Amino acid sequence: MEQNTTSKYYQEALEEYRELCKDEEDAWDKRIDKTGCYVENMALQLCHAETNDWRKCLGEMALFRKCWDSKGNRDRVSTVDRK
Repeated sequence: MEQNTTSKYYQEALEEYRELCKDEEDAWDKRIDKTGCYVENMALQLCHAETNDWRKCLGEMALFRKCWDSKGNRDRVSTVDRK
């Protein structure tokens, strides 16, 4: 499946991220931003919020997964101490 960085959700998320960078982030946004996949995560969330169906967001999901894996996040979360 081809990665769709031109989806309306991705573009909306990118614009939101640019605005967020101008403002002070809250703790949740900082955690997501540190993954390096903030825009991809937001695009997936926007898609699901609008469609209410994950199956309609497969492109956004694939883009997020690719970003997540490419940034080494799979290794990072396995080291988190879960108390």
